[in-house]
Amino acid sequence: MESEITLYKSQPERAGYSTITIFTISSVALLAAFCAVVFLLFTNQNFFYILISILVLLGVSVFLYASVKILISCIAERMKPVEEPVKKLTISSKGIFNHRTERQLIWEEISEIQVIDSMLSVTVDPHPEKDFQLNLSDTDVYKQMTRADFENLLKHHYKKEIYTYYTPPSCGCGG
Repeated sequence: MESEITLYKSQPERAGYSTITIFTISSVALLAAFCAVVFLLFTNQNFFYILISILVLLGVSVFLYASVKILISCIAERMKPVEEPVKKLTISSKGIFNHRTERQLIWEEISEIQVIDSMLSVTVDPHPEKDFQLNLSDTDVYKQMTRADFENLLKHHYKKEIYTYYTPPSCGCGG
């Protein structure tokens, strides 16, 4: 098990090339369907066929608009430069370094550590200005290790009791 870890701000997932390819193909296919329906609209003499062609044209145009809009947003997202990783927290044998406040806390001065759901709370009783909270969901901790490994890392360095509580996921049954 690692004895030191640095948590970074989590990076949003970017659209993959396969997603862009799928939306490109669907946009081209919908454009071809749009052109075919326009051709049928102008070449038909029957009023019933013209009415159906107009309805189909409206439906195809809505799907074409949505597909092109998603395609453009995926390409724009992909073209954004990759952000530099931002350090949030470093856990080492010396203590916890909070990069947001640029403050080092040694293990002996920490009076309590709590991990409730995904919120890490560190309390320093004699100096409440050093207390901090960090939402672990905003970091890449769960990409680097499991929740149990993170708890074991904290327990490895912090010899006092660590309070952890995780709300089980709801089934949505309302009971």
